[in-house]
Amino acid sequence: MKESTKNMRVLDALADEAANYALEHEGSTKESRAAAERYGGFVSERLAEMRREDLEKVPVTSERRPVRRSLLAMGRDALLAQLAKLQEASSVLAFAHHDLTHVTDDDLRTMIDDAEQAMGLVRDPS
Repeated sequence: MKESTKNMRVLDALADEAANYALEHEGSTKESRAAAERYGGFVSERLAEMRREDLEKVPVTSERRPVRRSLLAMGRDALLAQLAKLQEASSVLAFAHHDLTHVTDDDLRTMIDDAEQAMGLVRDPS
């Protein structure tokens, strides 16, 4: 039996015993509540540790796709106008940024490209 499975069975048995004790003695005591709190904390910490271990195993393969030349040629005013046009064309399109004054032109280009792709608009290859 794997060690983690064995440990979980031990913890389950302890939780069952604590519940039975509370039932037999018609309620919990200050000590049993403190023990339950420690048990809950231990389980939460262990689950968080297991999640972190799982996340470390997930390969990160995010690559930025190249932005098309027609967007690269656009200045900031044209990019903002294109974003406004896309928002008018779709009632469900939303952006994480509401104040675009601090968003770089390259990020605006990526936002437009992502929005057009999500909307199913054809991207020109150049």
